[in-house]
Amino acid sequence: WEVPAADGTLEGFDLSAPLELAGEHQYRRSEEVYDESFQAQAWANWDRDAIYLAVAVSKPEVVVRPEDAEALNLDNEPEDIHTDGVQVYLRLPDGTVRGSVLTLAPAGRLMARGIAGLAERGPVTGGWSLTDEGYLVTARMADPAFASLQQGSRIGFDLLVNEARPDRIRRAGQLVWSGGDGWVYLRGDRQDPARFGTIELG
Repeated sequence: WEVPAADGTLEGFDLSAPLELAGEHQYRRSEEVYDESFQAQAWANWDRDAIYLAVAVSKPEVVVRPEDAEALNLDNEPEDIHTDGVQVYLRLPDGTVRGSVLTLAPAGRLMARGIAGLAERGPVTGGWSLTDEGYLVTARMADPAFASLQQGSRIGFDLLVNEARPDRIRRAGQLVWSGGDGWVYLRGDRQDPARFGTIELG
């Protein structure tokens, strides 16, 4: 076992069990229909200290919001869901639910914040890089709860990939690992825990 670097590369990641996000059945749309050029593949690794996530996103153009951009002020929605990035949710065996929004920032930096209304999360570090197909984001999400878990433990999990486009202010849609269900409007950074899928720790 090699601890993943989580530096915007796949160094150290076990890639044997990918999670696929592709197809209209996993897409929440705005007014535009799903475009098959937008897809993602992800890998979740873990140890007793943290969960490590890598997400390779395929899309024609990568959108990184400048740090000095003016506030959007759209319907009280968080600013960071309207640029390229991901939303990650975990439900631990004791029922605790945590969530993070990971957003691409200039120079390969990854911005991370917790989600209001969910349990406080541990520190998140990571990075991202451009690829021939789009971009790759990697993150280490520390959590003391993993110290008590073992191989075969099951946790609730969901991954959402926000789709930004250069000609739009709002996100165009999002891929949802557990399955899309209609429209993306006014969802903000929320995801109903009842919709989470399950992953088994190997």
